[in-house]
Amino acid sequence: MTHEIQQVEEKFGVLDRVPVGVCVLREDFVVLFWNSCLEDWTQIPKNLILGTNIQAHFPRLHHPKYATRLKLIFAGSPPAIFSAHIHKYLIPASLLDGQCRIQESTVTAVPALSGKGFYALLVIQDVTDLTHRIQDYRAMRDQALDEIKERQRVEEELRSSQHFVQKMADAIPYLMYIYDLIEQQNMYANHQITEILGYTPEEVKEMGQALFLNLLHPEDLALLPAHQQKIIAMQDGESIELEYRMKHRSGEWRWLRGRELVFSRTEEGVPKQVLGTAQDITEYKWAEEVVRQQNERERLIRVIAQHIRQSLNLQEILNTTVREVRQFLQTDRVIFLRLQPNGKGVVMVESVGPNWTRLLGKEIFDPCFAKTYLELYKNGRTRSIENIYSADLSQCYIDFLKPFEVIADLTVPILQGVKTQEGGEMGFSKDLTHESVQDREKVNLSPPYRITSSPELWGLLIAHHCSSSRQWQPLEIDLLKQLATQVAIAIQQAELYEQLQAANEELQRLATSDGLTQLANRRRFDEYLDFEWRQLARQQEPLSLILCDVDFFKSYNDTYGHQAGDDCLRLVAAAIRDAGQRSADLVARYGGEEFALVLPHTDVKGAACVAKEVRSKVNNLQIPHSGSQVSQYVTVSLGVSSTIPRHDCTPAMLIATADKALYQAKAEGRDRMWVYQA
Repeated sequence: MTHEIQQVEEKFGVLDRVPVGVCVLREDFVVLFWNSCLEDWTQIPKNLILGTNIQAHFPRLHHPKYATRLKLIFAGSPPAIFSAHIHKYLIPASLLDGQCRIQESTVTAVPALSGKGFYALLVIQDVTDLTHRIQDYRAMRDQALDEIKERQRVEEELRSSQHFVQKMADAIPYLMYIYDLIEQQNMYANHQITEILGYTPEEVKEMGQALFLNLLHPEDLALLPAHQQKIIAMQDGESIELEYRMKHRSGEWRWLRGRELVFSRTEEGVPKQVLGTAQDITEYKWAEEVVRQQNERERLIRVIAQHIRQSLNLQEILNTTVREVRQFLQTDRVIFLRLQPNGKGVVMVESVGPNWTRLLGKEIFDPCFAKTYLELYKNGRTRSIENIYSADLSQCYIDFLKPFEVIADLTVPILQGVKTQEGGEMGFSKDLTHESVQDREKVNLSPPYRITSSPELWGLLIAHHCSSSRQWQPLEIDLLKQLATQVAIAIQQAELYEQLQAANEELQRLATSDGLTQLANRRRFDEYLDFEWRQLARQQEPLSLILCDVDFFKSYNDTYGHQAGDDCLRLVAAAIRDAGQRSADLVARYGGEEFALVLPHTDVKGAACVAKEVRSKVNNLQIPHSGSQVSQYVTVSLGVSSTIPRHDCTPAMLIATADKALYQAKAEGRDRMWVYQA
């Protein structure tokens, strides 16, 4: 078991220092990996939990709702998520104040090292702070509801007398009005209307029937007829609540939350006048939108971070990022531009709306960009432009952007190898506006974003707004900065993974190739022959083997020296490799001066043709060999054997018959091929 734990530690060791809890369980619930974060949370060190049953430490995992889902993971089922609002936590862990950490847990099946079955990879994120923020938001909402109830109580008291309403209206802290449905004009408004909309009560009354047309938001204006029909159908004592937008004198839209009831009726009983109250909730709506955007931003960052943790596929991570960012910003195009040192770039990934030009794969180069912005991006500046035509941009840069249909854009650099003043890595620095392009000295870099090492500008994350001008909000800019940092981490991880893969491939090549001839070695030969034997036994297809020996090679070494002997073997190996040209054929150094060719799906006739080709190519080398007893040049003897493999036999049988054929070729005078006949 210790060896298995060591292997798991080597495979998942990169996750030891991540800021989330990570552990790996075997199908018998034995812990094979326990990272430092879980050690800190649970106060259980690795040496006490590795190799033990996790249920012994956390009995709650015996519960069927956990044990059953974990067993499905061990069987290879899709990932399971234990959400915080249902399970609260999967592995109990306390904060400093003694409260339990609230957790969001994901359990994923990963192949076991033995190749059979699966491990369960648990990734546990602490969402305590997020949960508390949500609770605070709900408390704020409840307080707002209490205020609404209080307002409703006051309105009930005011409804008893129109005279009383008019007398007290100006004293209340929200808008009160009387609207005549038959005359279709406002009859009365208290002075709060000036505070909310900037118009006096007299000005509002003078608007007459044009009131709603002038001030009501177009989207709310379309809903007005249906709202008035509801009022006509109302009974006395009933009221309607609604939210709508009206235009302030300054042109700004204000959100109002109103409540309306029938104030008077005609002799026929048809509602004539409506008494309404309204409260300015613009700031509340802004706060609500800020909370929504913050929640969406946190969700988006979690999605990207989770992709980075769970995938080393950089293309997949970048695609997810541009898709999620475009949806969050509600913009027309988001791209990743991979930059070269000379300023040229290629659009690697793109998410674009259906009405706009696709840039994916397009090579982009603009001398204005390279001259003006490249160095600034290398220093970590971001750039936001509300409208390229009204910003102080050079005409050549405007002409460069025009074919891409860009009106507003937001650009964030993706930097690698950047250190902050405190020594930590980062992916961005201060903002870059078009003003700071004109006066670089005005850009102020303050800690912790002071660059203390030369960064590498990997590329740019760019959002294009093509349909109209757009003022980019600080929250949006901050989001792209955070994502740029996450993407920089993903790029570094992907590059490290590629290096690791290349190193593993090189190790695999070294482990299975002959150092002198660069052919497959004996170990690779045995593995491949055994694999093809089992494969072709199922398919009942022929498998052939050629054993090839350099004639009188000891004499060659004695005559010309071992260095010349090595050179001779290299030349012979290259000639044999040229003869086995199919991708499925394997040419190997069998030992010393002996070589082997494994020929799947080849019968004896085809193998004999390959053997003749080998002999011909070696003879054509015309390597002088004065010590040979059969030729003045280096020659080879070849033994050929072919069979249809069976499950009740082994590859050793084929090797033995090919060896017999080789022996016969030597006995018949060398420099020839011999086919084994059963």
